[in-house]
Amino acid sequence: MVQIGSAAQWQADRLDVGAYLDRLGVAGPLEPTAETLRRLHRAHALAIPFENLDILLGRGIDIDIEAVQDKLVRRRRGGYCYEHNMLFAVLLERLGFEVTRLYARPVLDAPKPLPRTHLMLSVAVGGETWLADVGFGDEGPLEPVPVRDGTVSEQGGWTYRLARAEGSDKEWVLWLKRGDGWFPLYWYATEGHHHIDCVVANYFISTHSSSPFTGRVFLERIAEDWRLNLNHRKLTLTRSDGGSEVRYITDGEVRSLLDERFGIELTEDEAKAVVAALPAPPAGGA
Repeated sequence: MVQIGSAAQWQADRLDVGAYLDRLGVAGPLEPTAETLRRLHRAHALAIPFENLDILLGRGIDIDIEAVQDKLVRRRRGGYCYEHNMLFAVLLERLGFEVTRLYARPVLDAPKPLPRTHLMLSVAVGGETWLADVGFGDEGPLEPVPVRDGTVSEQGGWTYRLARAEGSDKEWVLWLKRGDGWFPLYWYATEGHHHIDCVVANYFISTHSSSPFTGRVFLERIAEDWRLNLNHRKLTLTRSDGGSEVRYITDGEVRSLLDERFGIELTEDEAKAVVAALPAPPAGGA
């Protein structure tokens, strides 16, 4: 039976490590240490946006590593959790880290349970385990979080807490502080998964009508002190000090907005297809 950590099934040998590091703006040396993990996690989160545009463009999402690195590295596009974390995981493995792919169930503001389809990572280094997740968008961590019950990780103006799920020693919940309270982002179990498990879950999340990524334009970008979210036409900028700005975008600014604010350059035809997927502007532009 193929082992979960087997490099062959994850196609790690196909990764162009140098090109990926250039995309991140990172140079060596990169020994497999906790500091290297933190450095790479932060660099990826800041460099590569979260986006679902290929679903809207009818191309689907291919998570073979060659397709992922062609899109996120060579063509300098973004992606969603499977693309981000599949790519990041094989980089870590090529550098000597021990990585396990895990599934999380997002909590967010969903009125009913969401499927356990969010891909995130467990990384073992230096006798400690870390939660690594460069694919959760604008509410995801900028840096890895140590896996200790009740640990609090302050990352700029955002603060995360990781704690065991009540009554379990194999299930964890990642929380984000909002105002004076804690909000659960997702729940995950520590069971590792095979590549084919990711293929099946990716197919569901990229095609099913109940997926949050089909039928809407959705992009996110994070920086040291702000987070940017485009949900259909609604553009929200959230600052680390708690301030925010919200406005609704017009058809004519879509292409330039994606380029200038999200770092995604589309052709004219691609931009037209994205505009066609947008709902009508709200009455009065409010």
